[in-house]
Amino acid sequence: MSTTAQQVPTGTFTIDPIHSTASSAVKHLGISTFRSSFKEFDAKLEGGVLTGSVKVDSIDIDLPDLKGHVLSGDFFDAETHPTIDFRSTTITVADGGAASVEGELTIRGTTLPVVGTGSFAGPITGLGGDTRVAIELEAEIDRTKFGLTWNADLPQGGKALAEQVKLIVHLELVEQAA
Repeated sequence: MSTTAQQVPTGTFTIDPIHSTASSAVKHLGISTFRSSFKEFDAKLEGGVLTGSVKVDSIDIDLPDLKGHVLSGDFFDAETHPTIDFRSTTITVADGGAASVEGELTIRGTTLPVVGTGSFAGPITGLGGDTRVAIELEAEIDRTKFGLTWNADLPQGGKALAEQVKLIVHLELVEQAA
């Protein structure tokens, strides 16, 4: 594990859920993008290591049939694999705050390396006097490598869903007292 020590604090920071989001986006029918977010997730930056976990069944889809399909064995198999988990192996922050986070992502019991890029900001003192940092990252994965293989052929050719999925996290983290 390596970090840019002067920019990535080594204390323990936990998520501020009001100011954080976890979402995904996938091309649908080859013409539009289906976006969804998760209502329940957690993240921690501790000793320069970023970890996170998303409750799969908290995916924000208002159509019960579609949500049921996404949670079924055709997609996430949420009953068997209730969480999506991440653990960083390297956090690199350049001058100006550009960030790259390498780590391992586990979906449906399959763990693969992933790289998220974006920004790191802080530490700063928040309105309540606490110390905060922010991490905003995007990563693109091939969902089929994680066992998310469902698809359907379109009448004019092509597939209903792209294999590439964009994962997006915006995290505001608060330092915990030692």
